[in-house]
Amino acid sequence: MDNRNEMPMGFAFQLSLNEKAMENFAGMSQEEKTQVLDAARSVTSKEQMRGIVSDLAGM
Repeated sequence: MDNRNEMPMGFAFQLSLNEKAMENFAGMSQEEKTQVLDAARSVTSKEQMRGIVSDLAGM
């Protein structure tokens, strides 16, 4: 099974708390979403995950 496009649970949770980040993520191309999801899979802390979502909100 290919999990490459599945959303990590921590990312989904943080995204659900930030409406602007969620809107920006939804508006991304599939390639952009894949890049963000790859980055989210590599985090090692909640702070890093929050940073990814915060960056999305600032786009």
